[in-house]
Amino acid sequence: MTNENPISEREREILRLVATGATNQQIAIALNISVNTVKVHLRNIFAKIGVESRTEATVYAIRAGIVTIGETSLASTTDTDAPSQPTAIPALDISADAPPIHLPLDDLASASTGSTPAPEGSVPSTFNGEPAPVPITRPASELQPSATIAQSTPSALVRTTTHPPLSARLITWLIGLLVLAGLAIALALSIRTNNVSPPPVDPTQPAAVSAEQRWFTRQPLSEPRDDFALTGYDLERRLYVIGGRSEGRVTASVDRYDPETNRWVTLTDKPTAVSHARAITLRGLIFVPGGEDSTGTVTDRLEIYDPREQRWYSGAPLPAPRSRYALAAWEGQIYLMGGWDGNTMRSEVFIYDPLRDQWEEGPPLPQPRRYASAAVVGGRLYLIGGEGINGPLRDSAWLEPSGDRNRRWNATAPLPLPIARPAAVGLPSTLLVFDSERREGLSYDIAADAWSRSPLPPEANIFPAAVLLESSVYFVGDYRARGMLSEYRALYIVFIPGQ
Repeated sequence: MTNENPISEREREILRLVATGATNQQIAIALNISVNTVKVHLRNIFAKIGVESRTEATVYAIRAGIVTIGETSLASTTDTDAPSQPTAIPALDISADAPPIHLPLDDLASASTGSTPAPEGSVPSTFNGEPAPVPITRPASELQPSATIAQSTPSALVRTTTHPPLSARLITWLIGLLVLAGLAIALALSIRTNNVSPPPVDPTQPAAVSAEQRWFTRQPLSEPRDDFALTGYDLERRLYVIGGRSEGRVTASVDRYDPETNRWVTLTDKPTAVSHARAITLRGLIFVPGGEDSTGTVTDRLEIYDPREQRWYSGAPLPAPRSRYALAAWEGQIYLMGGWDGNTMRSEVFIYDPLRDQWEEGPPLPQPRRYASAAVVGGRLYLIGGEGINGPLRDSAWLEPSGDRNRRWNATAPLPLPIARPAAVGLPSTLLVFDSERREGLSYDIAADAWSRSPLPPEANIFPAAVLLESSVYFVGDYRARGMLSEYRALYIVFIPGQ
């Protein structure tokens, strides 16, 4: 292998963790960066060192002296890039006529973190100075019988085991691909020939409402309301709806939805009832800044929920009161953009560091706006549409990570039409935007800086409150929609023969 483009120190750090068998989610938690950023780094690393899998990257790391046999070994990794199943590639498709866009699958297994209950009302220990060590563990089912794991921090994780040589494993995978692909084709032919009827539908499961089996209606929110905060908690694969207005009353209710059981449960109320706030998940916690309280006053409070302990904490207050803002987690920090201060729209950007429990100001937006939506794609932070002083906006912009305090927002191609309350979702290499008023989906091509429009099927139900959880986008309806919950499977699995 050649290395014409030397890898950076951050890339070496990620490569060391890859060599220990860490998943993308575990690397993100250990380095306090987003999973999408880990993916971008891994693509760059693989391209620079000329490899195509985690196993090959580990071999390179050993040969280059980045890690030693004492730290890890070729046999220490469970190669998530070369499964023993037919290669599963998710593809993005807003409509049935759109061609599939193949995207790489990543291991999104959650990290195990130990936590000690904190005193009521105090900030968790993860905010005091450096983060607590996060041991990287893997399920026992993934380990060979001879495998042993040393309980330690990620950089000192030790695992030894024995696997067949790389060439033998590749041949085995290839044979498995061909055999399973043949079985899939034979099964499809058998179904078509014998006109086999589909299995009966289980009434306890979500009902498919689209012929393409991409849109599903799920159990509605038990307490429908307006202007609530919605977030997805990847570590336990659940949705959280927080606060909002119900029948004219601002509520502090917290409801959790489990896609596996298709059920909602009510949890501990938020300390402050608010509407027009947003929620974001970072480092295993849920952050809810600002919002409008029961008197309609815009607040500067930051309240933090620990789903594992089911307890609320208080964080550092915002530099100024804000509601109706855009919110995103990016590079281990929380970005609050624009919004409303109770009197006027704002263009300031506030950045929260959870390790220091501090806010600071970032690059201001090109113009004041509220109800905009934000998403992270390809290592960039995108801000989409919203309402400006003169009404709904077509303008969107992106920000690139940089240590330069003089960095500015860069304009993207404008939206085809203004969207007052867009729902933006970031996939590994694509930005999706949903317009609930026009019932339309938009896809942004980052390389071409161009938007494409795709009308949604009549059965699809979309709302401004949307979040990506694993491979699906979930939309939660307001009080008028009776809390309807709709699922769109943005990433679906197709099987391809080995090459």
